[in-house]
Amino acid sequence: MRAAQANSPGRRFPGVRLPCLVAAAVSTVAATASVARAQKQTKPPTKSLSTRVAEQMQQIEAQKLLIEEQQALIAAQKAVADSQATRLQALETELQAMRARLAELESQAGLPAWESVLEARLKEIEAEAKKLPELPPDVVSAGDFPGSIRIPGTDAAVKFGARIRTAVVLTLDPLGTDDRFLTNSIPVGGDEVTGEARRTNISARASRLNLEFRTPSGREQLRAFFEGDFAGSGNDFRLRHAYAQYLGWIVGQTWSTFSDPLADPEDLDFEGISSENIIRQPQVRYWWTPAAAARAAGAIETPSVSLTGGSGVNLFPDVIGRLFWGLAADGHLQGAGVLRQIRGEAQPGDVRSDWAYGGSLSGVLPNRAWQLRDRIIFQFNGGVGIARYINDLNSLGGQDAVFDSTTGALEALPALGWYVAYEHSWKEWKASEGRRLRSTVLWSFVRVYNLDFQPPDAYKSTHRLAVNLIFSPFTRLDAGLEYIRGWRTNRDERSGSADQVQFVALCRF
Repeated sequence: MRAAQANSPGRRFPGVRLPCLVAAAVSTVAATASVARAQKQTKPPTKSLSTRVAEQMQQIEAQKLLIEEQQALIAAQKAVADSQATRLQALETELQAMRARLAELESQAGLPAWESVLEARLKEIEAEAKKLPELPPDVVSAGDFPGSIRIPGTDAAVKFGARIRTAVVLTLDPLGTDDRFLTNSIPVGGDEVTGEARRTNISARASRLNLEFRTPSGREQLRAFFEGDFAGSGNDFRLRHAYAQYLGWIVGQTWSTFSDPLADPEDLDFEGISSENIIRQPQVRYWWTPAAAARAAGAIETPSVSLTGGSGVNLFPDVIGRLFWGLAADGHLQGAGVLRQIRGEAQPGDVRSDWAYGGSLSGVLPNRAWQLRDRIIFQFNGGVGIARYINDLNSLGGQDAVFDSTTGALEALPALGWYVAYEHSWKEWKASEGRRLRSTVLWSFVRVYNLDFQPPDAYKSTHRLAVNLIFSPFTRLDAGLEYIRGWRTNRDERSGSADQVQFVALCRF
């Protein structure tokens, strides 16, 4: 028991245990206070509820002011937009009033509305490069025309045009011409002619120059057209067209009313198709439109008869009438008739005469089957004493009528001429305006019904066959190769043939 008491702490360290415990407690409290002070120093002081409410109210007021500023800005912009819309509406109303006034003035002046004029002008510009410039237009509209320039100090406009034609002609057989295929000049009977063997010719003499004038005159313009080429004798400049046009009147020299230039196939030969009725001569013509797709015309034209065994004494002009029907896709049909007086003398003072007459039917028939863009072109000409209107007979001369050397009588010659052509479009490039590749196959026939008293070597008939390939890199340039073969037969049934190859380049301005 004494030993146990001796081992107890209180007994072992008398007076020491209580102070130690107090010191430990003090130390613990001090440490705890130190940690509390550290935590109090690192943690921010907590704001009061009233302070936080005040700050939130300040933020709300600031946002409210910003919203009010934006609303004021939107209101100002809306006011400006409303003002612009009102101004735009006023301008549109003013424009409508101006259009109405313009339409009223145009109606009073007999002119079409400006929208129609603009549309027609755009179409005219697109078609200008594709049409023949010498063809009289149906309507000579007021205002400048495509490609023209105003003549300073006047109300007139002028347009300059040209066509450069270069031909390389290889003649393979005896033929009376070097730069073209003249069917009536084919030698008959097999006799070789000196200087007419195989040969080559290069020529630009068929190049042309033209001028077109227009000046306002009432409802339409007065139009004048002049054109010439260098195909005269010795490359002299010669007149092709010179005429004036006003309303339905055409006065001057141009394509005959009996002709149909729109039914002219794409033949490269400068001489043209042997049987074609296409001639230029002085005339007075009037045309009108009896129906929407029809145009009628009547004319008096120079007679200029060509006789065998005598010379012409022209008195009565050729009287011609025609009717033109337009078809879809640029097709058409045309019928024409001519009445002539064949008058001449074989002996001075002994004037004889005979009446002549003839008809022509021609046309263009588009072929759109199987998505083709081809054309069939034809012309038939026939009558008595109308050789002037058949190309090959007109070039030969003396085929309108013949004087009988025995009786002295003048008799008109019956004649017939026709051709049929097929134009095929191989390819058209849509990405390039006017670029296309095409061909034409053509057969032409001419026949003269000879009289009993004509000599054995008198012209009886000819055939002409042609085929070509033409490429246009663009609208105003053509380059083509053509092969031509022809036959001539005389009254005594003797015949001859000839072949020719032509390369032709055409550049239009």
